[in-house]
Amino acid sequence: MRTSQKKTAGLIAGVIVLILLASPSKASMMAGGIIVCIGETIRMWAAGHLLRKKELTTSGPYAYVRDPLYLGRFFLIVGFCTMGWSYSLILLPAALGIFFLNYLPRKYKKEMAWLEDLFGDSYVRYADYARSLIPRLKPYPAAVKRKWSFDLFWQENREQYFLLIVLSIWSALFLRYKGLS
Repeated sequence: MRTSQKKTAGLIAGVIVLILLASPSKASMMAGGIIVCIGETIRMWAAGHLLRKKELTTSGPYAYVRDPLYLGRFFLIVGFCTMGWSYSLILLPAALGIFFLNYLPRKYKKEMAWLEDLFGDSYVRYADYARSLIPRLKPYPAAVKRKWSFDLFWQENREQYFLLIVLSIWSALFLRYKGLS
């Protein structure tokens, strides 16, 4: 089994454990649902601006934060664990530990070097300005002004598959909530 397959299997196992341990309440479903919506909205906004390998993307959320897709994923982790409540909250420190101590460092090491090779000094200046996960209040001064694109969201970045996964997890937690009432 390749490393990527092991990671995918681990992620699926984590989601299954989250759902099995879930004991959602009305309040946890609402609070977590809001956090999940924030996370997925950030991801959708970012995916509608991202031009992989073609240009350094600095429009939309990229004008404020360097890694909006990862920021959205962070909100999704927190939101789903909040929705699950009870024992699912035990998974939150583990999930955040994996996210911050394994996933992000691996991605940064590979991705930042690749982007610097691809875009050179433009990326270095952008990375010096835009923080990774904490948005700035002022946009990047050299940000490109471009509208959100459904084609980038749907065809280029295929974010609909990630959205489908998010809706599936949400549905499973909702069914756990309804099954407990």
